[in-house]
Amino acid sequence: MESKANFLVTVDGDLRVGTLEQQEAGIRAIRQVHSDMGILGRTTWMINEIDFDWTGQHGRALLEIVDSGECLGVHDHQDTHYAETYTKAFDLMGRSRRRLAAFLEATGRSAALTAHRNGCAIQSEPLYQAAIDLGYTIVSDAWPGVRWYARMVRDGLPPSCWRRMGESDPDAILMDNRLVPLSAIPWRHGPCNWLDFESREGPLLQVPITCMPLVDRGRMESAFANSGSTAFLVLDTHPYDMQDPATGEVSPERVSEYRRSLEWVRDRFQPAFIRLDQVPELLPGSSG
Repeated sequence: MESKANFLVTVDGDLRVGTLEQQEAGIRAIRQVHSDMGILGRTTWMINEIDFDWTGQHGRALLEIVDSGECLGVHDHQDTHYAETYTKAFDLMGRSRRRLAAFLEATGRSAALTAHRNGCAIQSEPLYQAAIDLGYTIVSDAWPGVRWYARMVRDGLPPSCWRRMGESDPDAILMDNRLVPLSAIPWRHGPCNWLDFESREGPLLQVPITCMPLVDRGRMESAFANSGSTAFLVLDTHPYDMQDPATGEVSPERVSEYRRSLEWVRDRFQPAFIRLDQVPELLPGSSG
């Protein structure tokens, strides 16, 4: 029997390219694609408050995201700030969550803020223990079948000041998720066993990333074909993926490529477009 597909468009709120105005244009461009496809209210935005001050610099865009019914989560780049011990991670993650919560309260909005994604999809016991202690219940960091080095640093010139460290950088963080199959559906875990994709107990629900930053058709096909009765296909993208890194301006070619990739997923798998906060109730065996 062919799988039923759920497709999660998750947008990490890293605004790494261009001026404030160009960053806003990148946000509008990706939102316009979602609007044209009729999926507003069925996407997830993971806000990087610490590095990009959404509540201060992009408040209107943030309110539009909330008001259109998207799932609002938090995206902390602990790696950028070398906040990798429990104490430093808890402090940084707590500050971002409190700032977002205070902004929402001050503007008469509400959002559960139960979903979290670590920067560069980094995974560790201190980070997950901090997430648990701060009240997060859904995380999305595992990248099945992939081994990578990463740490985001800002040491360049505009319009693209940021770079991701690679294997040759001594401060780069190595992650290895090659033992997790693409067929893995979301699993529950505690602070230590985040790669135990067969686990069904724990305070955190791990929703693995299928592709980033754009749709990889081969990975999507494999995940869909091997996930059993229910597949969860997860795209992790960014507003800056809509921008030309050389100028900061929105790139019509990049926007068109993004639109075509979402249309391909829609036409190929006929999925339900869902938010991260909807995953728990859609898991096989869920009573929700």
